[in-house]
Amino acid sequence: MKKKRLVSIGSIMVACIALGYVFFLLWLPSFLVCKYLSAKSVGERSKIRSIIIPLGKWKMHLHHWICSLGLAGVSSTTDYYFVNPAVTYGLLGGLAFQGIYCYSDWNRIVFRRHRNIESYT
Repeated sequence: MKKKRLVSIGSIMVACIALGYVFFLLWLPSFLVCKYLSAKSVGERSKIRSIIIPLGKWKMHLHHWICSLGLAGVSSTTDYYFVNPAVTYGLLGGLAFQGIYCYSDWNRIVFRRHRNIESYT
């Protein structure tokens, strides 16, 4: 657990150095809001419904970290930002970091579909 914290703090520090203090000033509230709105542990319902796409016998769960990293990638390639790059990456980075850091199933995206499709929402 200590190694995970050190790597996390290190990556945040590198991003803050590269993007400046505005990044951190927006990253922290984004992380905290996401922490408040999301489920407290794996398998619980969150205040905002999950995006689940049925794929035949399988279902794909689009975690919020995937969506935010995808938006950051699109923003980066198209040079379109909310206000400037630090603001965009701060907001989306906080969302992505919370989704990866706070859940043990962050890397499980595709699941076998059960009779009850809404079992993982």
